[in-house]
This record gives sequence, structure tokens and C-alpha cells, in this order.
Amino acid sequence: MALNICLVVYLALSPHTVGSAVRLHTQQSYPDVPGDITKIYYAAAENNLAPLPYERGIISVNAYAVARADKTSEVKLDGPQSATLLHSSTPSFYVFVADEMDPPPHLLIRLTSKKASRRFTVTLTKGRKGYAPLSEENIRLDYRILDRLPIEAGKGRILFINYMEIHPRQPLAPGDYAIIGDSLTDIATFRIE
Repeated sequence: MALNICLVVYLALSPHTVGSAVRLHTQQSYPDVPGDITKIYYAAAENNLAPLPYERGIISVNAYAVARADKTSEVKLDGPQSATLLHSSTPSFYVFVADEMDPPPHLLIRLTSKKASRRFTVTLTKGRKGYAPLSEENIRLDYRILDRLPIEAGKGRILFINYMEIHPRQPLAPGDYAIIGDSLTDIATFRIE
């Protein structure tokens, strides 16, 4: 009896069954994994992925040292607008994140324009390393793990990286945006018109 139940469960959960056209889909399809795991991608024409350009953020404090006091600081990006224009107000992005999610997955930030630059504000907390964007500039995202990829990290050592889809929970208003991870030197930017 237990063998029959296991066989039924196996056939029901199998991605394909013998002699049958039944095929189970646990989630929607997604774009193939791109070759460069260091980039952030968006769905371009015909569901092909294109990388977002990175811009260098300029900040007046060391966000990676232990903060001596609570502080806020602006991160500046040169130029009046992002080079990449996206035509959808509900774009999807494809990123790679360490398996243990440390650092946490990427964040989407609304940029403000000042003169010939774009900016966002980060906070630093006394006694801690790192930074956090202001909550009013942070756009809430949905995250979906698409695949878990083994990456060789030296002789006999394998690390796992999560291939993820992120997208805003609400449509984006026209303007400039940045996707930030654990670095302020590589900030992916785009704009919505």
C-alpha cells in the first residue's frame, strides 16, 4: 500500500509522466539565466534580458566603516537623468543574490533631481557598519527565487547563488530610480516616462 501511494505521489509530482500529456507547472516561466551574475537585468523586447548600466555613487562619508554617530548622507549620481528608459511602469528585474541572503536582496530607490544630478539619502547607525536608504525613498518589492545555481568557488568548494526576479508592488510613477545592493559604487539606474 505504501509503495502504491509513493508511486502515485511521484507520478503526480513528476514534471512529466509516461504516456501522458500531463505536465505540471509550479510557477510561471522565466527568462533563461544570463551569463554574467554580477549584473542586474530587465526584461527588454520579446522577454530578452538586457543589463542595466551601473553608475558610481558619490557619498561624503565612509558607509562601510563603523559609524561614530547616527547620521544621514546623500548619495549623488552625476547627470540629470538615467540613460536607460523603461516603457513599463511595472518592470521586472533579474538579479543574483547569495544563497544565505546576506547581504539582503536588492532595494529599489526613487531618486530626486537636484541641478545636474540625481540623489538619494542613506542613514548610518552609530556602532554599525553599512547603510540603509530612507524609507520614504524606498519602493516596496516582491521577490521570487527562480533558480538556485551552484558556482565553483575554488578547488572542491561550491557556493550557491539565487537567481531572483524582483518587481515593484505598485506601478512606478514617472522619474528616475536606482537599484542598490551592498555597494554604492555600482548602482543600476533607469527611468520611467
